[in-house]
Amino acid sequence: MNIWWKRVSHVLLLGAAFAVFSEQRSCATPSLALPPTAARWNMASPAHCAKPDRGDFGRWRGTAGARQVCRVDYAGSPGMTLTLYDMPEWPGATAFDAMQRWDRQPGKMAFYKGRYFGVVESSPEADTETVSRFIIALEAALPPAPVEFHR
Repeated sequence: MNIWWKRVSHVLLLGAAFAVFSEQRSCATPSLALPPTAARWNMASPAHCAKPDRGDFGRWRGTAGARQVCRVDYAGSPGMTLTLYDMPEWPGATAFDAMQRWDRQPGKMAFYKGRYFGVVESSPEADTETVSRFIIALEAALPPAPVEFHR
């Protein structure tokens, strides 16, 4: 009985340590490495990143579960503004879920790649093809993912 209890207590202690470590790791703020360039557009200033509840920019439907959100302006002709959400991969709200909830809006285009959901805002003179070129270049610079889509 004594050896059995010792083994069980070691397993329980190890399990508790693993649970605490896992929780600490999941609470850490993930770092988004935004690309400094995307095709002919260059980052105009450092990105403003925050936890979504402290962010000072709007949320779109389906982004409530985001771990982090960054907003950055890209200089080029025309200028683009990117809002990028780092979403959980599973369960709950994901980048795919946010994309499914996206409603088309004039001057804005959304995309997702893996765990990232992004919204690109452009000036009125930008056509859909130009914004698409920016998004395709941006997606190529983000970490690889098995799934991506934009509309």
